[in-house]
Amino acid sequence: MDAVLVVEGRGALASGFAALSHGKLILLLAVTTAVLGVSGAMPLSPALSDSVASTLAGDHFILNHPTFAPTDLFDFLHEKADAIRATRRAALWSGVLGVFLQLLFAGGIIAVVGHGPFTFGQFVEPARRNFWHNLKCFFLFVVAAAIVLGLWFGAGGAMTKRLFQNVPPDAAVRSVARWVTILVGVLLFAILSLLYDFARAARRHSPTIGAWRAFRFARRSLSGSWFRALGLFLFWLVLGGVAVLLLFAIVWEMPATSPIAIALLILLQFSVLWVRSAVRVAAWGSYIGFLEPRARPALSSMARVTYTVARSAAAPRTAG
Repeated sequence: MDAVLVVEGRGALASGFAALSHGKLILLLAVTTAVLGVSGAMPLSPALSDSVASTLAGDHFILNHPTFAPTDLFDFLHEKADAIRATRRAALWSGVLGVFLQLLFAGGIIAVVGHGPFTFGQFVEPARRNFWHNLKCFFLFVVAAAIVLGLWFGAGGAMTKRLFQNVPPDAAVRSVARWVTILVGVLLFAILSLLYDFARAARRHSPTIGAWRAFRFARRSLSGSWFRALGLFLFWLVLGGVAVLLLFAIVWEMPATSPIAIALLILLQFSVLWVRSAVRVAAWGSYIGFLEPRARPALSSMARVTYTVARSAAAPRTAG
């Protein structure tokens, strides 16, 4: 890519905020999420048309009535149970498709984030080329997460039961032990997530690296900087979570009684997806900025050096 690299000389956090300039990338992720959400909810459309459109219950939903809206919602869930089950199955398949699209897009994101403006081809080509690598990395991540988190929560539960078998169920020490187990589990998940993301980002610096070596690259890149990397992970996780929950609360409490209000409500709903996508792109920008000064030493430490000894030429035979 001929664009000038812009992450050099910037901190990892500043690189994350600079990545927000990739409006096309954020829009692509937000629109894709919206399309997947709508497609997953399509089986619910006839039920909504029958029970909500032009009905008193629909007015209660629009007005966000504090008493009648929840009652109408429970009635709808009970009466349209078949449609709800169909929607759950459709949402499941939409979620599976979303995972594969995320694996596809990640290959393009790591190639274009941190550079200047990019074309559609500059995004699609590395996305296609890195998809199989990202799929293998995802498989290793899922296996590692299942083993590590399964062992931790299993051992934590068994240890808690053994240590506090004579302690009352409502004792404070049980709550402390439960929260410690949860927080350590979150920390372990964050560590595995960083290894997974950095293994995918390895293709930015070594386009032919395999999945196993990519995880070795991630571990060596994070060596000595785990606290800083975990700080980046938690910063974007908390910032994104707070922003999304705040917008969701506004949407939930907002009544829509006019066409303008309904349009504003739809815009706010889409802004929730936009904020989520923006935070993801910004997190990738921080990870790329974090990796830039560390990638070359990590790759150099993994280089395989083979020493060979030249064999001496055989002495020429002399005529007898």
